[in-house]
Amino acid sequence: MSEDSKKLAAASLGVVVLVAVLPAVLLLSPVAFGGGSTSRLTAVLTFAGVLVTASVSLIGLMLNRQTERRLAQEQADQQRQLRLDAAMRAGQLISPADSGAAHPASMASGLLALTKLDNADLAVALLVDLWAEEGEEEQKRISDETAILVIDAALRSASPNAQLVAAELLCRHATKLNVSQSLHWPSAVDGSWNPAYRPKTKLLIVEALVRMATASEPNEGALRSVAVRLYGIWREEPRASVRGCIGKLIKVVFDRLCQFRHKELVHGIQMVALSDLERAAASAAENPDSYLNDLSDNLANRLKEWAPSCQGHPIGPGALASAAG
Repeated sequence: MSEDSKKLAAASLGVVVLVAVLPAVLLLSPVAFGGGSTSRLTAVLTFAGVLVTASVSLIGLMLNRQTERRLAQEQADQQRQLRLDAAMRAGQLISPADSGAAHPASMASGLLALTKLDNADLAVALLVDLWAEEGEEEQKRISDETAILVIDAALRSASPNAQLVAAELLCRHATKLNVSQSLHWPSAVDGSWNPAYRPKTKLLIVEALVRMATASEPNEGALRSVAVRLYGIWREEPRASVRGCIGKLIKVVFDRLCQFRHKELVHGIQMVALSDLERAAASAAENPDSYLNDLSDNLANRLKEWAPSCQGHPIGPGALASAAG
């Protein structure tokens, strides 16, 4: 029983005791009431009626609260059972069928269903075995686009472990993704950022972006995509050491963007001006951790080698959308 219920039960018991004892005390009391014994009896009965009403109300309130709590607990148990049953059914979609491997559409449905059932941890853990890495046989079980949707759900979840696994997978598969394609990057970190991510998760996401960019076709659209995504991280990140690292990367991208005639980059409903990127680039700083500093320098050098080759406009599907970052 909770503390509130105990207090309510004690109060109800106290009222019951008053109802049982106080009328007798008043009737036998030598204190005289103005109207004689009849007035005394009337007063006592009136007072007793008030106490009985209060006692009934308190007991009713206590019973009602206990009933509500029991129903809430039963409902929570039912919801957990429903989620468990749904997760098991989703797992059956992923499991191999009797005739062989499960159909890719069934596996995709199962993984996405798990993310909707607040089971991002399980979904991203299963993705480890279902998402073929670069160089493996082209018999894909899960498409890159489906994998990114699962990773996006994991990054949006409240589970630090799911976020870390998602970032690790994103980094591991980054070189086969296209930085110009929105379907190849989780929207949770597309021009935005969650400063509550753990340090390792943050570093993995940043590395994934650089690895994806330097493996993608170099053109102005790809450069713009990298710029707005890095700026989104820099803008929302509170830690100076991380901002200094991102500033290094933005600096090499900014230098190349300045050579184009466009002065603004549109991302969603936001407008990122070159002056914004210049301010971010000015924050470039050495990391106090020499090892992390060397790694950030390495990533910056990769971008620096890739950025000058970015020229011309993308010509593939979605080229017009690249104008929006």
